[in-house]
Amino acid sequence: MFELVNLAGNTYCYTMPTNVVFYVTEDKDAYVIDTGINEKSAKRIISAAEEQGWNIKAVILTHAHTDHAGGCKYLVENTGVNAYATEAERIFVEKPDLEPAIVYGAFPCRDFRGKFMNTPACKVADIKELALPKGMEIFHLPGHFADMIGVKTPDDVYFVADAVISDKTLDACPMSYIFDVEAQYNTLEDIKRFDGKLCVPSHAEPTRELASLAQFNIDSLNKVNSVLLDLLSSPASVEELTAKLMHIWSLPETYMQFVMTSAGVRGHLTYLRHKGLVSYDFDNNRMLWTKV
Repeated sequence: MFELVNLAGNTYCYTMPTNVVFYVTEDKDAYVIDTGINEKSAKRIISAAEEQGWNIKAVILTHAHTDHAGGCKYLVENTGVNAYATEAERIFVEKPDLEPAIVYGAFPCRDFRGKFMNTPACKVADIKELALPKGMEIFHLPGHFADMIGVKTPDDVYFVADAVISDKTLDACPMSYIFDVEAQYNTLEDIKRFDGKLCVPSHAEPTRELASLAQFNIDSLNKVNSVLLDLLSSPASVEELTAKLMHIWSLPETYMQFVMTSAGVRGHLTYLRHKGLVSYDFDNNRMLWTKV
């Protein structure tokens, strides 16, 4: 961890809790993809570039989650470059109160504003305005959040952000926060075509076997849906489902964990509802879900 690794040609990975990718042109201009979780991460990125004699040219944010965009403000202010993201994602970086509000469903109390929901506000330009180096491509990875993107460098390295999660993480708990479960299924099937290419997830080792990791993520989505359908053999509320899943996977009883698990439950219920597999009814003003 905290090591600059050459992946191929002019593409480098700075291994952090959230991986950061550098693409460096022949003129030593460095395009930084994601910024880590906070100011400390940004300082490490700047130091790594300075040690190599690189001039940071631009910052590309795959999406607005704090572990990817938390260092953006410091990095932009201390290098004078612009940060870029899709229109849907940059709104959350510029107005960081929106992300926890969307997950919680209203403006949340301070107990929810931990290090993973605390992005410093930063001005971000639309990714369409960035003149990409020849051979660099942006591709969309909807599902995990509003309009996440991945980046292909001219060295044929694919940075796939949080489109996939490591098998170790999913073994511990197969459910993670997914903004749009159906879109996530489609993205996972789509990125299987990168199998054999060098692919860099944000929270896993670089791999050339992306198809198997993507399938593991699909299987995990299926597992969550299956567990929910089993639990919905009898009617249950979102809070009851949340409590049962937290017990099944031995999740910590914290405000943050309960809200995130509840959001995950709601996302999967939306998917199952749209597939016609679950329905809901009301009993004494309680909204109860059940398997069809």
